[in-house]
Amino acid sequence: MKIYNHIDHFEKVSNAVITLGTFDGVHLGHKVIIERLKKIAVDVNGQVIVLTFFPHPRMVLFPDDHGIQLLNTIDERTILMEKAGIDHLIIHPFSKEFSRMSSTEFVRDILVNKLGVKKLIIGYDHHFGRNREGSFTDLEELAPVYNFSVERIHEQLVNDVAVSSTKSETPCWQAMWQLPVSF
Repeated sequence: MKIYNHIDHFEKVSNAVITLGTFDGVHLGHKVIIERLKKIAVDVNGQVIVLTFFPHPRMVLFPDDHGIQLLNTIDERTILMEKAGIDHLIIHPFSKEFSRMSSTEFVRDILVNKLGVKKLIIGYDHHFGRNREGSFTDLEELAPVYNFSVERIHEQLVNDVAVSSTKSETPCWQAMWQLPVSF
């Protein structure tokens, strides 16, 4: 797995199959997304790219909110992504300036121009861009304009609860890839 600490350090690849998000915990919901990425990458002779952000957007946008608890550190996320078998992990610095990018600018400037997206796979509740204005519907409208396709993975249920790292009742401890235990 190749790791990049900024979007600008990434060089486009053929048939980029991408997902994006904070991945503050690599849990069962992410398993489905990553496995789907890998399958499509094989089908189109492409490469799997995960775009994530550090620090967590809420830590930048709401610095006085000390209630956020992340399931994994950035180093743990990196290990888990490598175990998942992705090709490229981009850890882009999240800043207030970056947060002001509109959803359309994000798609055009980042996903298309910088990463060369051919297939984008997102989770059921994914939002992006300034004030989280972008949605799956926006991606469906922009995809044909910029010549990529988009797919949404529906929520994954465990004991009738949607798996999410932002819900305290979610059984996120059921990660796909376990970290080595150290004593």
